[in-house]
Amino acid sequence: MTEVMTHRGPDEDGHLRSEGIAMGMRRLSIIDLAGSHQPVGNEDGTVSTVFNGEIFNFLEIRRELAARGHRLSSKGDTETIVHLYEDHGIDFVQRLRGMFAIAVWDAPKRRLVLARDRLGVKPLYYAVLSDGLAFASEVKCLVAAGVIEPALDLEAAELFLALGYVPGPRTLFAGVRKLPPASTVQWRAGELIGPSDYWTPSDDPPFGVGSWQEDQEHLLHLLRSAVRSRMISDVPLGVMLSGGLDSSLVAALMAEASSGPLNTFSIGFVEDADANELAWARKAATRLGSNHHELLTSASEHEDLLDDALWHLEEPISDLSFLGFLLLSRLARETVTVALCGQAADELLAGYPKHRAAHAADLAAYAPEPLRRLAGTAADRLNERTRAHRLLLSITTDDDVERLLAMSRVVTPGLRDSLGGPALVGGEPGALLRESLGGSASISDSRSRLSRTLLLDLRTALPDLMFLYFDKMSMAASLEVRVPFADHDLVSFCTALPDNRRIRRLRGKEILRRVSVGLVEDSIIERPKRGFFRAASASWLDHNSSLVRDTLLDRRCAERGLLDPTTLRAWLARPAGRGRGGEPLLTAFMLERWHRLFIDADGIGHQRARAARLATGAEDQPIVPR
Repeated sequence: MTEVMTHRGPDEDGHLRSEGIAMGMRRLSIIDLAGSHQPVGNEDGTVSTVFNGEIFNFLEIRRELAARGHRLSSKGDTETIVHLYEDHGIDFVQRLRGMFAIAVWDAPKRRLVLARDRLGVKPLYYAVLSDGLAFASEVKCLVAAGVIEPALDLEAAELFLALGYVPGPRTLFAGVRKLPPASTVQWRAGELIGPSDYWTPSDDPPFGVGSWQEDQEHLLHLLRSAVRSRMISDVPLGVMLSGGLDSSLVAALMAEASSGPLNTFSIGFVEDADANELAWARKAATRLGSNHHELLTSASEHEDLLDDALWHLEEPISDLSFLGFLLLSRLARETVTVALCGQAADELLAGYPKHRAAHAADLAAYAPEPLRRLAGTAADRLNERTRAHRLLLSITTDDDVERLLAMSRVVTPGLRDSLGGPALVGGEPGALLRESLGGSASISDSRSRLSRTLLLDLRTALPDLMFLYFDKMSMAASLEVRVPFADHDLVSFCTALPDNRRIRRLRGKEILRRVSVGLVEDSIIERPKRGFFRAASASWLDHNSSLVRDTLLDRRCAERGLLDPTTLRAWLARPAGRGRGGEPLLTAFMLERWHRLFIDADGIGHQRARAARLATGAEDQPIVPR
């Protein structure tokens, strides 16, 4: 089971087998290189843990534990978990500041506790079995252990077609669930208890929202603290530098705290020549005096990359940015083991068009009712695939889920009706998304539409799309990526800010732009946002048109009955197109490709799982507490 995820931890493995429990891990050594072997137990061995990630406040916790009489035998962060559990029980997770997927086994109580970090930077999957519970950082571990037989979850497939990713707790694998961010589950006496939330952004005090100047100063203080805490490492670290505002600011704050030059890493694609960000990244690197590493490549140079990347990704997304991020992670891993990035600033401070649409909906709420009805009528008359239809629909609806779908939907309802085959009967995406969110159509009626949209992003697109491919692709290269903007104190502060701190005169991330003055080049601060790998994605579809056609028009695809062959032929007869026009085709292709890799008996998912079982033989047992 651990053999199949050696890429997540090439330096070491460890196992615990005892009555009722088997736990294993793979370690990427970053802190306390010679110690901190997992699993780690308490003084008498009654409590044990394995975990993936980093606890950034572990030094503070270690001092507190030692003062309370705990004996710590290592210098790392893992050991703090078992002793915190001894003192606080399941509430131990409240003390942790970091990114983590944790399993704690309490032998006397015969209780297993699983916990995931507040923002969902690290993944954690589980499956309830007839004789226990299995869990892992990657689904392929469950397949390799033989505890699940891969099959498609049809409801998850509907969500994938609608959004281009699968919001948790579902996965595309039937019977496999993602532990939601900021939640725990317990397994005791053959029963699953939870998931239970242990944090929301509103749980933490916002430190008092003040004037523009006071808010800027406090935001910068929180950012500095988040960056510096994520620089703790016993191995080389660097920063992924896109040339945009967010990563440039993270790099600037790292440079402040560094005694020597930074290592910075950037990637560009020749297909994106009109807006290639390598020049902007180079400008930021020159200002910082960093050791800059860059890769200029073409989407057409990596024909064999897709299946390997999809095997690591496990949950497909209809955005080929993950291929670019895998290449960037490989580039960084040649020099460092840890890299910081600027991800999550857009989800916190309104960097996307859907956020401006939500803000427009707030403004439209003050418009006379007849005018709002007129806008709704106009939306109904427009083609559902046009930007105007999406914008008008998002402005005129008061339902948060419908607004999210209006602005984020990849395969629209009309396209879904023509694309879906007879076997695709998974339910209505809006209802399924509400179920995933706990049955509530709104986060909080007291908040603005913009605030509610941002909170939905924190619960859906950020962990299940962005962080999913950031984690899986970086771990495929045995690189740890850390996200300062996912610091939960910073998140709580940002969610409490007034809307005008985020969007001002239809420009997003206003307060972050102001904070960056003097730290980042003015030209970078004022640049419009660019989608990573967007132009290259369209080029990839064009260059690999034979692969796309052969996959979608193959007999196996037709026999599955998930996708309508007539519709696929019609789509393939047209150019793939760019932007949203090509996304439905890419989504259909990714669903079928995933099915071939993980469900079909001759797919690489099965082949590599079998190879892992053969490599370990009977010694490798599933992680199943009973």
